[in-house]
Amino acid sequence: MSRRIILGFIVLIVIVGGIIWLVRSRKNNTATPVLSVSAYNQTQNIDAASASAVKGDKIVYTLKAENTTDKVIPGYVIAADISQIATKATLLDAQGASFDSANNSLEWNPLDIPANGSIQKQFTVQVNPLANGQSTDVMKVSFNNELDISLQQATVASANPQPTPTTPYKAPKTGPTTDIVFALALLTTAFVFFGRMFGDKLFRRA
Repeated sequence: MSRRIILGFIVLIVIVGGIIWLVRSRKNNTATPVLSVSAYNQTQNIDAASASAVKGDKIVYTLKAENTTDKVIPGYVIAADISQIATKATLLDAQGASFDSANNSLEWNPLDIPANGSIQKQFTVQVNPLANGQSTDVMKVSFNNELDISLQQATVASANPQPTPTTPYKAPKTGPTTDIVFALALLTTAFVFFGRMFGDKLFRRA
């Protein structure tokens, strides 16, 4: 084996080794974002995890990917499994995500996460009625952390509400007492009137 062949073989090994090292170093230098999910009950105007949701409530989920390093994370894809939500709520808005109906998942286009920055995506659902005979349930979604939202049966108002009882009208009392007082008043007036008319005449005759 000539020196040229040996030298070429050594150079080839060095090149291949350099390529492998470069690929591995790039993979190792790719930072992993910190993921989290939160939810807001838009209908009740509260944190969705703090109170039970009912039929018709609109829940806004926020998926956040945070880069805690000083290097950009290129082309990160935010994806969420909503299989434990899809049967209990209706998807209203996915903020441009593609929906995989086979896996009940949402996936957004790749985005760069800036150094010491974050990206986030939202989707909105509306709570469906609970199944017959069911009074409570839970909607779950995982995005590093797991978020549970409790569901409960909505309170149904009475179709025929009973009127509020009112105090019946009571007419003012009338009867013998009132008549006697009235008669006495007339009699007193008559005595005064006739007393003035005939009193002077009697005194003059006397």
